[in-house]
Order: sequence, then C-alpha cells, then structure tokens
Amino acid sequence: MDSSGSLIYLLLAVLALAGAYFAAAETAYSSMNTIRIRNYAENGVPRAKQAVRIADRFDKALITMLIGTNITHIAFASLTTMLATRLWGPGSVPAMTVGATVFVFLFVEMLPKSYAGDHSEQLALGFAGSMSFLMKLLTPLSFFFKGVSDLASKFFGADDMPTVTEEELHDIIDTMEEEGGFEPDKSELVQSALDFGETTVQDVFTPRVDMAALDIDSTSEEILDMIRREKYSRIPVYRDTIDDIVGILQTRKYLKAYLENHDVRLAELLTPVHFVHKKTNIHELLDEMSRQKTHLCVITDDYGGTMGIVTVEDILEELVGEIWDEDDVVVNDLTETEPDVYEVSGDMLAEDAFEAMDVPFDEDALEHKTMGAWALEIFEAIPERGDRFERGHLRVTVKELSNNRITLLRVEVLERGEQKTEN
Repeated sequence: MDSSGSLIYLLLAVLALAGAYFAAAETAYSSMNTIRIRNYAENGVPRAKQAVRIADRFDKALITMLIGTNITHIAFASLTTMLATRLWGPGSVPAMTVGATVFVFLFVEMLPKSYAGDHSEQLALGFAGSMSFLMKLLTPLSFFFKGVSDLASKFFGADDMPTVTEEELHDIIDTMEEEGGFEPDKSELVQSALDFGETTVQDVFTPRVDMAALDIDSTSEEILDMIRREKYSRIPVYRDTIDDIVGILQTRKYLKAYLENHDVRLAELLTPVHFVHKKTNIHELLDEMSRQKTHLCVITDDYGGTMGIVTVEDILEELVGEIWDEDDVVVNDLTETEPDVYEVSGDMLAEDAFEAMDVPFDEDALEHKTMGAWALEIFEAIPERGDRFERGHLRVTVKELSNNRITLLRVEVLERGEQKTEN
C-alpha cells in the first residue's frame, strides 16, 4: 500500500470520528437537562458555563453541528468512492456506497446518538470547549445559513410554541416522581399549584345543604347552640330564606358581647357579605379576599340564589390538601376496603375519585361533578339504600343517604381496562 492509500484510510478514520462527534454533540445538547447544567454552572462545575452559553445559543450551535455533519459525510462519501475506484475499478462504486452508508448509519450516527442520549449532560460538559471553538471558527458560515433559515421562517410562518407547555410540565413532574426525584407529597403540591389558576369556586365550595346558617331572628339560645355544635368562627346570617344572606357573624364577637350583656342584637354584630359567582377563579378570589380582609364569601348561582359558601381554608386546601383542626373528626373521602372495592364519599369530586381508583374517565363529562351527583344522574331518580347500577367496568351501590342526598357509595372495579367512565 502506497503512502497516498494510507493517507486515505487515515482521513476516513478521522472523518468517521468527526461525524460521530457531531452526531453525539447534536443529541447531547438537544436532550440535556438545561436546568441541571445551570445548577452545575452556579456550583462551579468545570465547563458548565460554556455549556450554558451553548444552550442559550442553541440555534447557532445546531447550525454549526449540521455544517460539520454535512462536511464530514460528503468528504467520507467522496473518499470511499475514490478508494473503491482505485482498488477495484468504477464497477465497485455502488457496492462500496452501500457498505459506506451502512457503516455511517451504524457507527457514525446511531451508536453515538444512542450513547449521547443516555449521557447527555456528561457529553455536553465534555464537548463544551471544542464546540465553543467550532462555533467561533464556523461563524461566517453559520451566520449565512442562520440568515437563510430566518428568511425561510418569515416566508413560511414560524410556529411560536412555548418551550414547555403546562401539560408537558405536568408530565415532567410525573416522570420526576416516578424516577424518585420528587416525593409524592411535593409532586402533589406542585401539581396543585399548576392547576390553581384553572380552578373555580364551584370546585371547592361548601354547598348550601351543608351550610350552617342562622336566621336573623334567632334567639340567643339558638345562636349559642349552633356555635357549640358547629364550632365555626364565622356563620352566615339570613332573613326569612337562605337565599337572602344579610351578613356574616363572627362567633368571637358574639360571645364577647354576650358575656358583657345577654341581650345581644344580632343585626348590630354582622359584617357585610361578599358575594361571588360560582365561575370565579379561586386565584382571583384569594387575592380579592386578601384585599377585602374577608375570610368567607357567599356563592351565588346563575339566578342570584345562594349556592353555598367558600372560605380561605377551602381555597388553601386545594393547594395543600385537607387542613384539620384539633376538634375535627378526620374523614377519608375514599377508602379501599378490599382489592378493587372502595367506599367513596358522595361529596368527593368524581374526577378525584376515579383518578384515585386508577379508573379511566371522561374529564369533560365529569367536570365539577361529585360522586353523589354523578350517581343521581344515572339513577334519574332518588335511589334507596342498596340500589345499584353498572357503568363501564364499575358496579356502584348506594350505601348511605341523607335528606335525599347520596352520602356514601360502594364502588367495585370489575375489570381493569381502557374504557372510560362517563355520565
């Protein structure tokens, strides 16, 4: 073999390594965790700051890598053609082309990219110095191709998508929890914070049938009895009908006034009512309640009637879960009594119940519905204790009722499958 032949083999080896470098770099910088790399930079990890600068100018870095990839591939193809012609004549070029293509696909593209996908941060740091140098070296070419790319984007219209959508962020948090990067409690808190801006009052309020309220003409004995029984710090007060709420009684003020003088005029102790519509966003409502310095609001329906109440505690529980006082009796909304058999509170949101039972469901059909309301819609009448129905892979039995309301259901998952539960 003459010196020129040896040089060709050496050049082919160098080009193959260069192609593998650009392939691995492209995958490493496109799939690396930029947040983790930024943390490395803040903690003084070598070459991390260079990797961050590359990530911040990823368009230029990508063009540099594509230029390098194309140069190496074209040069590799040219040299293999030259080598085949010299060794075996022009007739061997097609066979050599096929062989070179398979070699490039396996050893220059697929294997380096596969390795880089599993070691993206490690390679991103390792390549940071050389990639920064190449980005500077190829600046004239990358500037030209970047201009062509920008022009094409303007001509065809660029799709201004956010880097990460809210749905993708939920998926990222789920993945972090599955991989052990997030404890379940922290994951649930972050998920709740993301959903906080989309939650409305009707998702968290206390319905009117569960409200504790006083008639403005109530006697002192009736008021004291309710304060002892309910242990609420604030109680709505109505005139004649609960649809006419006239004020909010702070029980602390009433007890103080009662100790000073048993003849207390209830109307003189009431604070103004803050009314909100059921579709009000709880994030906006929390800001409003903070400005108004109020802890309880009355929820109105589409006809102006009283639908229920919502408190600051109700809103905060949407973020952090149930907040129990020392006098509260802890009640679980859902309990698995045996495998795939659950006792579910009628007041539990159907979406939360089906999610906890790992049962597929139609989010649009069940939005804002409690399990009791969902069951009533299917019965199409007031059921009796023991009544049951089957829907999808579920068998649902009424266990307890109170004032024509379903308060407890027994839900059996007959079969695990993809069929969604609807109304």
